[in-house]
Amino acid sequence: MDLRVPLSESLTRRRLAFLMALGVRVVRDGTSVGDLARFAYKMGYVPKGGGKKPSQVGAAEAIARLTGEEANTFFSLLDWSVLGRLWALLTCDEQKFFQETYSLTTEEQESRWQVAVDSHCHLDRWSIKVGVSLDGNILTHLKDHSPLVEVEVNVKAMVTNFCDPPTYPDVSLLKTLSSLRCFPTIGLHPKGASRYRDTDINQFAKLLGRPEVVGFGEVGLDHSVPYTEWLGQSILLRRVLGFLEERHVLILHCRGSKGDQDGREVNMRLLSILHGLISPNQRIHLHCFRGDLEMFRAFTDSFPNTYVGYTHKTSDLSPAALLALRTIPSERLLVETDAPYFVNPTIGPFSSPNVVGLAARNVGMIRGESTRDVLTATVSNFEDLYRLKL
Repeated sequence: MDLRVPLSESLTRRRLAFLMALGVRVVRDGTSVGDLARFAYKMGYVPKGGGKKPSQVGAAEAIARLTGEEANTFFSLLDWSVLGRLWALLTCDEQKFFQETYSLTTEEQESRWQVAVDSHCHLDRWSIKVGVSLDGNILTHLKDHSPLVEVEVNVKAMVTNFCDPPTYPDVSLLKTLSSLRCFPTIGLHPKGASRYRDTDINQFAKLLGRPEVVGFGEVGLDHSVPYTEWLGQSILLRRVLGFLEERHVLILHCRGSKGDQDGREVNMRLLSILHGLISPNQRIHLHCFRGDLEMFRAFTDSFPNTYVGYTHKTSDLSPAALLALRTIPSERLLVETDAPYFVNPTIGPFSSPNVVGLAARNVGMIRGESTRDVLTATVSNFEDLYRLKL
């Protein structure tokens, strides 16, 4: 049963029936949901997620009202990591029976939490931080290890950026991720400019030719490093832009020095490099944009197909950057997580693509728009920018 749907009495009764029928199949006749939870605990099936999600709490409380049992006694049964292991105890015929009997109605499917897209994350870095393999089970890993979030969404797709040569994907992984709507891009992070060798750049260029790769990046400039490294970043960027193809989205990283909060100096430097090296029609994603309105207009005047991405970390934007966020046309907005980065006490030690709903909420609060409106706009913008239909 999918927990990402609004509660109704009909749905709650089917959830309860599902759990009771599951108890009969894997334990014995007369098994209550509390009995099934205790069985799961004795088997070592414990939740692996980052905490109790609001949808799970609501579902547990609704079931408790029907059964008279305490919600805490069976809450673990509403965690996918526990349900998945109980599910594995069923035969193929039993699984088919459950799927046919307890599947969502069309109306319930349409009432899922709103669709969202994380337009920028790093699944390679996320996997390393969490301690899991980056493979065909990545969506399961994300479910099992995602932090508690206040704004739940149905993450329909994500763009995962590979910008570290040691963790570049092979062809098999590119195909796997693309099939899961984890659309890969290949880049060279500017902070590593002094370390890259010809072999790294050759590998970068080779992977860019793969049809699964939808973007070129992230690449760009990062002036948070010592001044002595800035020239090397510019040289690297000029060198690799020659590999850019029309089908690629150019994902730009642009971070200013300590005294350049809005990134004015580094953005102007980046623009000066791009002029003459890329087409005015190039599709661009300015990742983690923190610039002011003048900077946004400078980019869109030169490259009209520019979009800007914002994370949930909006509290430290400068007054000028906040004005830009309020003013930028909605058809140029994207939301992103940059996972596993931008953490806080609520999110925990690492973020994940499911935090993108929080980004939409924070962006909406600043713009005076609803979370729903922001998500609707940013999903549409993602489809336009990446030429992908979800």
